[in-house]
Amino acid sequence: MAKVARAARNSSLMRVETLGNGTSAATAKTIASAETGELYFIDHNHASNLTITLPAMKAGAYLKFIWVTAMADNTARVVFNSADNTAGDFAGTIIEQVANGSDGATATETAGSHDILTIGSSNDTSIGSWLEVVCDGSTWHWTGCIIGAAVGNAVFST
Repeated sequence: MAKVARAARNSSLMRVETLGNGTSAATAKTIASAETGELYFIDHNHASNLTITLPAMKAGAYLKFIWVTAMADNTARVVFNSADNTAGDFAGTIIEQVANGSDGATATETAGSHDILTIGSSNDTSIGSWLEVVCDGSTWHWTGCIIGAAVGNAVFST
């Protein structure tokens, strides 16, 4: 493969980073503006919070998070907040689906009065759950699907 083709192929691959330490205490992550557009694997199943701070808001900023480890520890949580830390930073709808079931719900923030999103594990968040967030310059817009033993894992708050 020519060097030019190799460079084009490598630049087309999405950068992936794993957040969390499996069953050990998690290290908080502050995502830098230069890290937008990346994919983050969530590997967290410890009785603690994995805190992820999004970068300052900028139109077009995009992040995706995929759970690669089931969160079965009842006190494990992934907490997302905004670097701007202002009520109204978050809006969106997250679908919650019961694993192997037909029940579902949504966690919806339409008024934009919250700046924290917590994904808890009291209902066993499953591998394959995912979230995406994109910024329009003044609000982070969330979408995704959280799969668990029951609904109630995704909560918007201040």
